[in-house]
Amino acid sequence: MRKAVVLKSKDTFIAEFERCCREYRHLNIAVAWCGSPAKTLPHMLLENFKGSVKVIVGVAFNHTHPDVFQWLTDDVGADLRVFRDDGDVFHPKIYLFRDKERYALFIGSSNLTYSGFYTNYETNCLIEGTKDAKDIVALESTIAIWRSPTLSFKPSTKWIDGYRNRYKNILQKQRKHGMRTMQRSEEEISPASWLQHSTWEVYYKKVLAGVKESGRDCQRYHDVLDAAARELPVPWKTEYFKDIEKRRILGGIDQYGWLGHVAASGQFRKLLANGTPKQWKTIVDSINSINRLKPPILWPKLQAHLRMLTSLGPSMRVWGRLLCITHPDLFCTISAPSVRKKLSHTLDVPQHQFDKAEGYVQLIRLIHSSPWFNSPRPNNNEQVAIWRRRAAFLDGIFYNEK
Repeated sequence: MRKAVVLKSKDTFIAEFERCCREYRHLNIAVAWCGSPAKTLPHMLLENFKGSVKVIVGVAFNHTHPDVFQWLTDDVGADLRVFRDDGDVFHPKIYLFRDKERYALFIGSSNLTYSGFYTNYETNCLIEGTKDAKDIVALESTIAIWRSPTLSFKPSTKWIDGYRNRYKNILQKQRKHGMRTMQRSEEEISPASWLQHSTWEVYYKKVLAGVKESGRDCQRYHDVLDAAARELPVPWKTEYFKDIEKRRILGGIDQYGWLGHVAASGQFRKLLANGTPKQWKTIVDSINSINRLKPPILWPKLQAHLRMLTSLGPSMRVWGRLLCITHPDLFCTISAPSVRKKLSHTLDVPQHQFDKAEGYVQLIRLIHSSPWFNSPRPNNNEQVAIWRRRAAFLDGIFYNEK
């Protein structure tokens, strides 16, 4: 049995590719170019692949990123070969999955790059069958010839170092002369841009990696959010501002500082301790109104409530944290400078935009449209606690004040 389908949209191509990564146990890749693994996608799809991987990649025009060679060998465990760049250009885009008698072949125009999977206009075809078709066997023979010593080689550390220097020199010349090339376009994609495209599995791994890199742990995040749920139940009351412990949670003081120490702002600290009854009522009414909003959120209403909060003086650096500890499944904090810096690349807006209601709403809209946010509850019990607070754990990925 055999079927073939043309994958005209990026979403369809990625969904089918991810499915095959889950279902098959062997993968043979032959591509002209590979992008930087720092872009996260589509590279983490290979890191999540449980089977064996063979890769042959081209380096024509120095378009393949130099970091990908070590990454393929060390992180993916791939049997890697580089096509010799001393003849005709190596230009295929082949991803051949195998599992016993089954096969799935993606063939088309997508290189193993972020652009090739997520931003370019590409077309690919998926051919899937249950027996050893003659053309598939012939293709495997062709790939084997490409992988032979005559046409390809295993990259040594010395060769990678030399290629890295060539890559950097060419990139510098392109920037100096303002040349818009595929290499430069791929290089300048923000490492954070994966956020709007990743699946739950990718997002969860990014959370664990980010928390580990910053020297934190997930439990401390849960401790703060548990304290908020316990001491600041919704609907909020103005009496909360009269209780010292509740004010410590609201301001992120001492052990509650994860997700942002917003009481460091003298303006907000004064508002917490010495605000007028009218100011406290504005905070409580706005927070309670926002908490009544359910997905899909009516964005104009959210923006109107946020403007009421920012009219009190403090920016969204403060109010984002309060929304986060109140509704960690829907809202994130942007209190830390490192978080704002990295997220600004994702939205391609200046960091100061996050101080305003409009900028924060833009971020939340991106989050709520992402596959990882809309994923079903995971089966793994270890992931459920983070999934239930998935927007809040964005801080765990991007926070790094080292």
